[in-house]
Amino acid sequence: MASKSCIINSYATNHMAIPFQPTEITSLTEALDALTIYTIREVNRYIKDDYRTYSGKTLQHQKNSLNTADFTKLFQYIVNDVIETGIEVLGLKNSRREEVAGYDYIILDTPVEFKLMGGESKSSFATGNKTSHFGGAKTNIVWTIKYTFNDNQIDNFGMVVIDTDLVDSNVWKSSNGRKDSFSTLELLKGEDHCILSQYGIVKEATKKLHFLPLPTETLICA
Repeated sequence: MASKSCIINSYATNHMAIPFQPTEITSLTEALDALTIYTIREVNRYIKDDYRTYSGKTLQHQKNSLNTADFTKLFQYIVNDVIETGIEVLGLKNSRREEVAGYDYIILDTPVEFKLMGGESKSSFATGNKTSHFGGAKTNIVWTIKYTFNDNQIDNFGMVVIDTDLVDSNVWKSSNGRKDSFSTLELLKGEDHCILSQYGIVKEATKKLHFLPLPTETLICA
């Protein structure tokens, strides 16, 4: 596995910033690493410089007035559009946005499920639809960006790429209630080997692994 001057696949905190230099990308993890950095940078630029409602309100104004679910849906639209553009800018071959049952993108010919989530839950590595997972439709590659949003910017983020086939147990956890339509991807201690790439901190807690974002300015070069 290629080494990097940052916190990839390590519990240690390394505060070196991640450089962003587009080159020919040939591996899945390199592609998702580069897409993550492009997406965070471009989303922050767009919502700071360009995004306004008809009446001139910023995205932060909308976040303050919307419930969490509605803001997440709105933000997801913005982020997915930026990712789609990033695929073209980075020149990723055989890559595209699809958003079908079980996955959201094809990246270098590999189906990838993308999850964007707020940073409130330490033990959650992703949230998804319970029906699609337990119906066997989900791809094994999960790409998650966990973030916090303040002052009209993504001020903290973390990223993981997880291969769920590398874990013997079922990593998607859910309750048995009929009204609970969501499942959560959680990893136990000792299951960190299924994390193929990582920005942020993954550390051991009592029984589970915790996934924590770091300040954006720490992870991304200016």
